[in-house]
Amino acid sequence: MRLFAKLGIIVISTLLLTACFGEDYDFTPPDVTLMNHTEYTDTDELTAVNIEWDSDKLYTKKTNDIFSVANDQKTLVYHIGQEVRVVFVTQDFAIRKLSAYFMKDGIKTEIEVDGEVFNMPNEKGKYIIVLHLLADSGTVEYVGNVLIE
Repeated sequence: MRLFAKLGIIVISTLLLTACFGEDYDFTPPDVTLMNHTEYTDTDELTAVNIEWDSDKLYTKKTNDIFSVANDQKTLVYHIGQEVRVVFVTQDFAIRKLSAYFMKDGIKTEIEVDGEVFNMPNEKGKYIIVLHLLADSGTVEYVGNVLIE
């Protein structure tokens, strides 16, 4: 009987230890989407253009013309003043600061980000959005092409 108890403890211990090795963690810079708060919850992804991220290894990316990259993205359509939430696909990091601005006709307009929520501009038109994430693992700058109707 003692043999079966010892054997049972060894089997259970082995299973518990091997279960820990099976997990796969993603420490890459996070993808980000914008989620609107309408009756149809929809998400739109922004593109990472500048990255300095140090977690399991160092990730770097430098884009010289972020506005050109933004103009090449799918146009994201929103309404005037619409509330939008920033959603990180993975969040194995602590946010230190999240800031954003819009560019329209060469004019930069800073917007207030409250936690992870902000409002779209109050004027119709085509904008470039730039979102800047400062986290404990580094910084990432995201861009998107936005049309306000």
